[in-house]
Amino acid sequence: MNIVFHLGAHCTDGGLLIRSLLQNRVRLAEVGVGVPGPLAYREVLGETSTRLRGEAASDDEALILDSIAPDPATERVILSNDNFLCRAGVALGADCLYPKAAKSAWLRQCLPSHQVEFAFALRNPAGFLPDLLSGRAGQPPGDEVLADGLWLDDLKWSDVVRRIAQANPGCPITLWCHEDTPFIWPDIQRALTGVDDAERLEGELDMVETIMSAEGFARLEAFLGAREVSNPTKRHRAIVAFLEAHAMADAIEDEIDLPGWTEETVATLTGMYEADVECIAGMPGVTLLSP
Repeated sequence: MNIVFHLGAHCTDGGLLIRSLLQNRVRLAEVGVGVPGPLAYREVLGETSTRLRGEAASDDEALILDSIAPDPATERVILSNDNFLCRAGVALGADCLYPKAAKSAWLRQCLPSHQVEFAFALRNPAGFLPDLLSGRAGQPPGDEVLADGLWLDDLKWSDVVRRIAQANPGCPITLWCHEDTPFIWPDIQRALTGVDDAERLEGELDMVETIMSAEGFARLEAFLGAREVSNPTKRHRAIVAFLEAHAMADAIEDEIDLPGWTEETVATLTGMYEADVECIAGMPGVTLLSP
């Protein structure tokens, strides 16, 4: 069985991805893909991984499988939790993002007999940090995190990806940029579920709806429905065109309000992020989804 751990990150889709996939729960089950509700696994995985602390599960594995995949025909399962690696309050370390990234191996060792994959969204630190520090994803990191030792160069997602890869040899990692999410939401759905590229799933416009005016979204739905646009490339072009015309500025522009940060700080972080994403795209074992 393939187990996909969707790790977040914090301050990205806010749980929308798993809610979108749950809309397809029955349909996906018919093709061997399980999307259990979060209550079925978050507590048991948290308790088991903390107790085993990276040791391979034995009897626990069967109990976990019963909770996430009771149907013996299931071949692939998607599990999602922004807090799989850590709570939001410790997502920013003294000198890096997600200092506990290597603990991803604790999750893998809960199901040692199965193939594990990891998936998560990257986000420009210029927007990620203000949201994280505001507490929008839960308990914010303490002020001391930014007080000493943290440099802009420490805020690299490539370090997070590298630590996950090193802790989990041979485990595929699927990534995407949060900024691209509205344009590639159907691709993300298909990548996690493993369904055919031509397959359309319910909820494919869920992310678009969050950043588009109500009028614009209604027009997009009408356009796609009236013309029965089924070709993925044509649907993508239509979504891009409607977003350019109807996206809400306050929904796509990050509010950046951190003491000491200037426009130059934001520009520097953005440039570093773009270079970092290019680096990540070339990492072995990593698939970076993009428009």
